[in-house]
Amino acid sequence: MATQTRLFLCRHASPDNPGGVFYGHLDGFGLGSAGIAEAHGLGQMLAPEPIRVIYTSPLQRARETAEIVARHLSPGLPLGVRPDLVETRFGLYIQGIRRPEVLWRRPLFFVHYLAPGLLPADEPVGVLAARVGRACAEALAACRGEAAALVSHADPIKAFWNAHLGRPEWRFHQLRVDKGCCLELTYVDDHLDGVTYHPPRRADGDSNVIVPV
Repeated sequence: MATQTRLFLCRHASPDNPGGVFYGHLDGFGLGSAGIAEAHGLGQMLAPEPIRVIYTSPLQRARETAEIVARHLSPGLPLGVRPDLVETRFGLYIQGIRRPEVLWRRPLFFVHYLAPGLLPADEPVGVLAARVGRACAEALAACRGEAAALVSHADPIKAFWNAHLGRPEWRFHQLRVDKGCCLELTYVDDHLDGVTYHPPRRADGDSNVIVPV
């Protein structure tokens, strides 16, 4: 008989970022008040699920999101750091730069957007998807027949989703993955059978974004 397992692949909630910079791999970008509310909303959504493990990117904003989510789940639930869930390597090139200035201070951003993975400083979309897939495979083995949560970043999540959809790699930027959202991955045995997008919710349970199409 086939076994169904669900993984919840989440993007970290909103960091405190008053300077409006690309935070990349930098420390010092913990959750702001909106992000804390989003993380609690995510925890409320996942509370009824039979979550057995939580894996998170090592970066601060992801760890804080995972820690808040864990408070809503079973006491003593294992929370493991997984480097495979970390932000894309291209984030190292643009981190610390204010968003309005990125095109003239980091002009290779334009190349990254049009041809992701082409530059030596970039990370191929397929590589991003594969490393998220490794973390998902580990979670699947750890919670077979139940559920797990994983907290990562926009580009790795979009790359994984894009690969599942079978779309050309350059289209992965077109997927919308908002801060505090999650993808519900439904596996039948070891096969990823479906993906459902859940938009961010604040702690009061109200949706605060439009679901992408």
